[in-house]
Amino acid sequence: MDFEAFIKSLESMEIVVSELMRQQFLDYKNLIQEVNKVLNLTGIDDDEGIYLKHFWDSLLISPMIPKNARVCDVGSGAGFPGIVLAIARPDITIVCVEPTKKRTDFLERVVSECNLTNVKIINDRAEHVVDDYREHFDVVTARAVAHLDILSELCVPLLKINGTFIAMKGMRGLEEVDEAKKALTLLALELENENYLDDEGMGVRYNLEFTKKRKTPKKYPRTYAKIKKTPLSGRL
Repeated sequence: MDFEAFIKSLESMEIVVSELMRQQFLDYKNLIQEVNKVLNLTGIDDDEGIYLKHFWDSLLISPMIPKNARVCDVGSGAGFPGIVLAIARPDITIVCVEPTKKRTDFLERVVSECNLTNVKIINDRAEHVVDDYREHFDVVTARAVAHLDILSELCVPLLKINGTFIAMKGMRGLEEVDEAKKALTLLALELENENYLDDEGMGVRYNLEFTKKRKTPKKYPRTYAKIKKTPLSGRL
């Protein structure tokens, strides 16, 4: 996928691409390639890989995000999907949560050099961010962060009642749903859509779309050490 093919693909997502947006995507791609030479942001940094496996893949969830939504991206890494969504969807506001300082420094540079006004970067863990943002967001996203039972405990306390949690998963997505049933019940998550995709360039993808049905008990999230040692699903 080259740049023009990527831009054309956005039409199917009902994303209107402005000249500013085009330049922001190009600048972001260039920054990834520049910084990746000295900092391991991603194992995929060729043009085609960035446009297909990072940008396009991140935007597959755009149709699931309501207009003007407040979104939190947990474990943003190099900004997938958070920064990509912020460029393509200037109507939404994004908080990117990332615990690694070198990565948040990179994200801050992207925000500055791409002139993004709808993004806030937080260098912290999700279980700490909840102190200021409990049940605040309309949508919480996470891509390739952790197994679903661990991920849901980190993300769902940030989500308002009736909000949407989007877990971006690979070919084991539905297996993780089955393994995490107990956790999903405890956290009042209901699976609305599986959003299955089998693409030649990307392989099998599941963008799992959940709705939060009731308030999250204050005891969640636990410390990360406890979450990892004893997942709510009981999985070891």
